[in-house]
Amino acid sequence: MLEQTSSCELRCVVMVPHRQAWPLTEAVLDLALRAERSPDHVLAAAGHRAVERLQRPLCVAVVGRLSSGKSTLLNALLGSAVSPTGEGEVTKVVYLFRHGMWDSAVAHPRDGSSDVPLRLDNGRLPGSIPIPADRLRYIDVTLTAGLLERATLVDTPGLASTSVETSAATSRMLADTQDAAVEADALLFCLNTSLKDDEAQAVQAFRAGKGGRRLSGGTAVGVLTKADHQGKDRRTAWKTAGELARRMSSAHADLFSCVVPVVGLLAEAATTGGIRERHARALSALARAWNPDQSEIALLDKEMFLDADGPVPVEERQQLVDLLGMYGIGELLEALRSGVAGHAAALIEVARKASGFDAMTARLEVALGGRADALKAAAALEELIELAYAAGDHTVYDQAQTLLDRPEMFPVRIVEMGQVLAQGRVRLPAGLAQQAWIVVTTGPSQLDASMAAREVAAWREWAALSDSSGRFIAWTMVRAWRLAAAEKKP
Repeated sequence: MLEQTSSCELRCVVMVPHRQAWPLTEAVLDLALRAERSPDHVLAAAGHRAVERLQRPLCVAVVGRLSSGKSTLLNALLGSAVSPTGEGEVTKVVYLFRHGMWDSAVAHPRDGSSDVPLRLDNGRLPGSIPIPADRLRYIDVTLTAGLLERATLVDTPGLASTSVETSAATSRMLADTQDAAVEADALLFCLNTSLKDDEAQAVQAFRAGKGGRRLSGGTAVGVLTKADHQGKDRRTAWKTAGELARRMSSAHADLFSCVVPVVGLLAEAATTGGIRERHARALSALARAWNPDQSEIALLDKEMFLDADGPVPVEERQQLVDLLGMYGIGELLEALRSGVAGHAAALIEVARKASGFDAMTARLEVALGGRADALKAAAALEELIELAYAAGDHTVYDQAQTLLDRPEMFPVRIVEMGQVLAQGRVRLPAGLAQQAWIVVTTGPSQLDASMAAREVAAWREWAALSDSSGRFIAWTMVRAWRLAAAEKKP
């Protein structure tokens, strides 16, 4: 299945609740420990794997083509420009990111020879490594970044790299990663435009590998990382990106729980401290010198921006382009003319909002963070149920089935409902269809008991006329409204 993931990369990052907030995972961990003691060697091995997985943070793989903005997005999520970024093939070796008391990087050779410490340059990984990529198993990076207190991150180069050496290293790394049970519980798939066939195949291939049981359409989120590149007009790019993201969310709901837009370059600048006072001064000078019409003409093209009459040397303008992009420059110039203070702190806030970063992370928290406990539990339970049944271990099998029926596991059922809806086999009345999609994308609204009862009655009435797939959707919605009503009780 690796061949199907051409032109794609896999990285692991996560934004989820702290471990102590995962009661379901702890319950499944107890069951996994019981399975680990099974006289059946296959079930015992599965129990051991489940214990290891459950004790690790939830892993979310960030996947995408070369130059799809993966490293830029990763830096924004971490709040640190640790990963080198740029055009073309930047990541050529495998990285394991984890939390530590201080920042460090150590290269681990594949042949087991002595580890080689690497120097971080102002918190940034070196662009070149003193060991050939084919001799490296991975580079172990520890950072004090708060996100890594709750996460382990694995960063790899692309499978269909322009470098044969890099492609071979990635294939070896994936085998190493799978052997070490560092598997993804969910995906962030970086996109630049409409989903291509090989990108869809890549999502399916990652789900079909050793971690396949752990991934489904509802546990994958598409991220339109270059929202500022959508359309020809900078002023309407964000609207165009939002519309594209909504269409893709609907068209590919079997692959993604949602697709969200973000201006990755601008988000990175805003979250990593990239915007400095010198940039604020340069932007302020341009905002004073150019009226809105002059700005729009200058921002039509990079070369026009560099050559336009006015203050700020070409070298400084190029720095602004590299840091903010044409979209970001335009947004900040407009903000300055509207009265925003011309200092870095104020412009960082504008850039963060204009990039859509906070809106994106809010959607990710709904799509992934809120389901973290259920995702980890479901990943372990599916394998334990299958192997316990084969081993004839009724105790483990029955307890696993009981855990699957717990209310905390319900987000997994919502994921499955989204996949059934996306396949188009079930024709729902318009009102019920809209209601079901809202539950899939944002969760059910809290209702009082009487309102919930009306919704339940409507779904039951429709279910009586439907097939098994329709009845599954109806059962899921009935459960959703009952849980929503229960949560609303004081």
